[in-house]
Amino acid sequence: MEFGKTRISDVQFKLLHDARTLDTPGSIASSLVLVANDQDITSKREQIHNDWIEIFQKHRSNLQKIMPEAEYQRVAQVFATPSPYDKLVHSLNVTKKRVTFLLGAGCSKPHPTSIPTVKELLPDLLERARRLDREDLTKLADFCTTERIDNIEDLLTAAQLGTYCSRNSNTLKLLDFLLKGPGADEERGMKRRRVGAYSNLTSVPFLQDTLQGLFGLLISRMLPAKPNKAHEAIADYVMRHRGSRIVTTNYDCCIDLAFAYAGKNPSYEIEFSNINAPTNKISGALSLIKLHGSLNWFYCDSCQDVQLIEIGLTVKYFIKDKAPYPVVASCPVCGGQRRPLLVPPLAMKFDVPPPLNPLLRLAANAFESSELIVVVGYSFAEADLYISRMLSKSMQKRSEQKLLLVDTDDSVVARVRRKFEVSIHKFDPSRIVKMCGDCAKELPQFLTGRLYKPREKGVSGRDGRNGDSSGSITLGRPADKVRVERGRIAKNVHHSS
Repeated sequence: MEFGKTRISDVQFKLLHDARTLDTPGSIASSLVLVANDQDITSKREQIHNDWIEIFQKHRSNLQKIMPEAEYQRVAQVFATPSPYDKLVHSLNVTKKRVTFLLGAGCSKPHPTSIPTVKELLPDLLERARRLDREDLTKLADFCTTERIDNIEDLLTAAQLGTYCSRNSNTLKLLDFLLKGPGADEERGMKRRRVGAYSNLTSVPFLQDTLQGLFGLLISRMLPAKPNKAHEAIADYVMRHRGSRIVTTNYDCCIDLAFAYAGKNPSYEIEFSNINAPTNKISGALSLIKLHGSLNWFYCDSCQDVQLIEIGLTVKYFIKDKAPYPVVASCPVCGGQRRPLLVPPLAMKFDVPPPLNPLLRLAANAFESSELIVVVGYSFAEADLYISRMLSKSMQKRSEQKLLLVDTDDSVVARVRRKFEVSIHKFDPSRIVKMCGDCAKELPQFLTGRLYKPREKGVSGRDGRNGDSSGSITLGRPADKVRVERGRIAKNVHHSS
């Protein structure tokens, strides 16, 4: 069974509504039994809404009084607060495994890092944008609020496409045709518009300036961030276990600083023009693969040189207001513009600078060479489908490999299991192991082996809950019995993203 809110039927929504409003133990017991034994739910075609857990906990004592013991235990088995860990967590002796870490935005969420996740980032930036008292950013913030646009990937993707289309009238014409459909202009009695009507070049500097303003806000949010306990635990583990790797989509430098505070420098696996070649890449030594770039890497579009800056000193000067962070700098080699080497959070990662392309192969190799992949705060968004495919390929090649998901969102595990069950033939979903909770609290325990319990072996990774969906049961006191037929209820299951 799976808990979540993305695949819930009308029937379950009605039962949930009745349980909230009627609020009587008998009706609640009937609803809980129907949900717990429905075939769509036991077969995982439909999820159990998370709110049932709260309802069960609220009425638990009364339910125990009116329900037969065996039937109460069945309902309690389903609706009692799920364990934050799969039992398989305790059988993973991480101190003796070759591990690759995949870090997402959630890894930088806990205090003191406190960087908003991708879903939280745009409202945070727009609130800060209003304080700048810039008309363009204020209008943008107001528009996003009015239209309920709260995903920074949507905004930056639209801005990137807008900038490109403003310079390429044919692309804009084609988009207009594809979105409106053939013959749309003729049906409205409109004449074919001139090229000039499609291309408003005055919008280009506006878009660029707006993006620059947002990017400055993003940098000022990330640059002062400090490593949290998760960063420190991961860095410590990699320093103690040769051959471990870190792959990250984050361009904050918290994991970098965690190494620096321990007196170590990671190997970024790319060439820097201002660093001697032998020190750029140290095979097998503290490998840190930053797929989307990093705040301490700068790139010149003209000569394509990549420069590494000393991030600790940069952060120190920035915080003490001794020197600004160079969002745009002059390239000393060719005189062109040098900018941070980053892939912005776009819905489509179609604009990747050439120096980052080799990192994809290195990341794939890191995944395929590991026995355990520890995924921390990574949402498996559609925008990063290529990373999901790398992981899927790795797990196909290594049938014993496991994926540990460390996330505060309990539904991520179910989503990834479904994804891999579709893409991998005869995939065992227990290979996706759940660790739900704050990564800054959970990872230090796990990576030091404190959660390892060698006696608990051969345990299912699914919480050990199995449901029987046949027959019927009787609820309530003998004088007031409620018959509930088990089985599938005809209904439509709604899917939401």
